[in-house]
Amino acid sequence: MRKGIEKVLELLNCREKGKGFYECEDVNFILTFPTGYGKTTLSLELAKLLLHGTTRNFHRIIHVVPTRSLANDIISNACNRGLNPAVQYSFSPSETKSPLFLAKFIVTTYDSFLLNLYKASVGEPFSYHGHYDLPRFGIYTSLVHFDEFHLMREKNSWTSLIEAVRHLSKMKVNMILSSATPSKNIEEELIRAMEGRKVVRLAVVSQYGQSVKNRNCKQIEEGHYQCQVNSVEYESIEVKDEIQTPKININFLDTEDELMKVVRENKDKKTILILNTVKKAIEIYEKLKDLSPCIIHSRFKMGDRDRKLRDDCKIIISTQVIEVGVNISSELMITEQAPITSIVQRVGRLLRNNEKEEGGLYIWKSGKYYPYDKDEVENTVRELEVMKENISLKLPYSYGEIVDKIIKRVTIDNVLQFKLEEIAENIFTDKKDLEKLLDEYCSLTDSYVINVATDLPKSEKDLIPLDGDLATKIALKNGDCFEVYAEEYEADKRTGTDNVNLKEVCIKIKDPCKDYRRVYEIGGKKYIIYALKVDEKLYDEEVGLKA
Repeated sequence: MRKGIEKVLELLNCREKGKGFYECEDVNFILTFPTGYGKTTLSLELAKLLLHGTTRNFHRIIHVVPTRSLANDIISNACNRGLNPAVQYSFSPSETKSPLFLAKFIVTTYDSFLLNLYKASVGEPFSYHGHYDLPRFGIYTSLVHFDEFHLMREKNSWTSLIEAVRHLSKMKVNMILSSATPSKNIEEELIRAMEGRKVVRLAVVSQYGQSVKNRNCKQIEEGHYQCQVNSVEYESIEVKDEIQTPKININFLDTEDELMKVVRENKDKKTILILNTVKKAIEIYEKLKDLSPCIIHSRFKMGDRDRKLRDDCKIIISTQVIEVGVNISSELMITEQAPITSIVQRVGRLLRNNEKEEGGLYIWKSGKYYPYDKDEVENTVRELEVMKENISLKLPYSYGEIVDKIIKRVTIDNVLQFKLEEIAENIFTDKKDLEKLLDEYCSLTDSYVINVATDLPKSEKDLIPLDGDLATKIALKNGDCFEVYAEEYEADKRTGTDNVNLKEVCIKIKDPCKDYRRVYEIGGKKYIIYALKVDEKLYDEEVGLKA
């Protein structure tokens, strides 16, 4: 087990007080671990503890991740360890669901977690009163691990996360927040949100003092510091772990022709080429088809994308979809320019398993910035051009100061924060209050995603998650209604339960963001949209959805 993971478990100090009953320290963590360090192992170890009983502090582990694919990977890992995990997100597989967040080990996505915290009760779409308190009870009696929290940087996402952390801290819920690329601004905002609680910021270093540069800290002993953000105090602990990482040679490319030349000259090497948009990835793929590359992006059916990740290809052309939770490796990487946080996550897939002592990274200065902040991209390129001989993009203490310098402070929406606080803490608010809020903001995570499918889906593997605007643009319509695949709920008077079937129906959708999550009543039956139907001619198993 990694030294950083061991240190967290040591500080938690869960000790048996009676048969099957443990008591742990009341402590919260902000973890800065390198990519590939095994942050998930921490949740798995705690879940293993709960197999044998419970603790005074928490009765379950809720591991929160940004993507469904990462959730499914963790579930698979947990199953292999015999941990009986459960998963909960919209349309998650029924055989592993924990709709009320009551299992011992739950893996969920940020959007599902936030909806349950703020009284939506994701697993019970028809309930407006009462039952939303069950998943909230599950959350309040858990240890919550917010994984890859740096990705929650959009305005709604960041506001929702900060308010959730503040509320959970007030409710004395223990939390772990982990990332390979947190900035000082983000960490300090989280620490302020946990005012009054014991917070330990724990970082992996090679030399003591590396993680507390430019922070208001006083040394207590070697590797242990008392720190302060405004009037809020916290501890910072460093764990020395001599991590063996390959030397990454950083180079820059000015033109697409230079990019093509590097790929062709290294065609016998395991290469990953990462572009910032699906359109550009497909364009480059078409130009390199004679080299038999694989292409992976977000507009594949989920099953096809999983299969492609298992394919053994010399050259992989991809987008940001491989930045988080994808266990693939290369000896050469070419990436389009991006902010330092994205570059670091991408480099996590370069010699991920230390297969060689040296690897090559090429950063293509494409002149394009979407979907990123222009200043953050330009400043990243500028800093790396200067520091390329003296930086390791695999070690947080090496690139941390650049992250602090470049990544901008995220603005909090004070109105959204106030309304979330009101929903969470006023006992008279319910799901309808959250729905009014979502009518205004659309999403708590800035992730307005709608599933599409080319045929009646047999499982989530047949779904293509798309940006909501794109999904509605390409969806099939019949007059003023959309052709959709919907879950049909028909009451069974004999058993008092609902019979659920997936049906193709036509539903009028005026405002997709609002209407996609609505419950429709047609002919005495209730319907929930599962996916919008798109023309099968738009989909190609080789390159994905052409839209």
